[in-house]
Amino acid sequence: MMNNSSARLIKTVKLMGAPLILAILLTGCGTKEEAAGLHQTGTVAFMLNCDESAATYFKKALDANPEFGPSYIMLGDCYLREGKNQEAVDIILKGFEMNLDEGQERLAHRKLARAYKELGQPEKALEHITIYTRMSVYQEKFSPQKLNDTERFVAELPLPEGHEVVSVSKIMEDTIKARESSKTAKDNESSLLDMFDIM
Repeated sequence: MMNNSSARLIKTVKLMGAPLILAILLTGCGTKEEAAGLHQTGTVAFMLNCDESAATYFKKALDANPEFGPSYIMLGDCYLREGKNQEAVDIILKGFEMNLDEGQERLAHRKLARAYKELGQPEKALEHITIYTRMSVYQEKFSPQKLNDTERFVAELPLPEGHEVVSVSKIMEDTIKARESSKTAKDNESSLLDMFDIM
């Protein structure tokens, strides 16, 4: 025998019918747009140094869409601020499994470098700050301020004795040469294709 509240619930469901059932079933089934909105809210909270709120929104974005890569990266940054460095590494590495654009990937490498530095793994920190530097220069996103910050970061790494000294300026020079070489090769390829189009 049903109690009164159970009977009322069943009666309400029957009255509401399919729309209510559909709404209940769809609750929690997020979309990319929902994840993006939650991510934006988290980003604003992060910029306002409300790390706990930011982390909550990034987690909600991932609940809405577990493949929303940017939220993994920003959640990792929240963990970095909280001193949860291993959690930061784990969640950022998971973000790399998702679809990230070049800018998000670049920033993820910078955050990994910070996390590995805090974990006392300077070689891994150096590896990721080098990738970040190359990507920043290649994408023309390496300002003088970022150069100074990166040089300071590398200088502060407690690398083992005998480890090769890393020059951020040398990394920049090599990357600029590679970018120019790649651009020249693409231009030559385009010219060659244009010649065949004429024929």
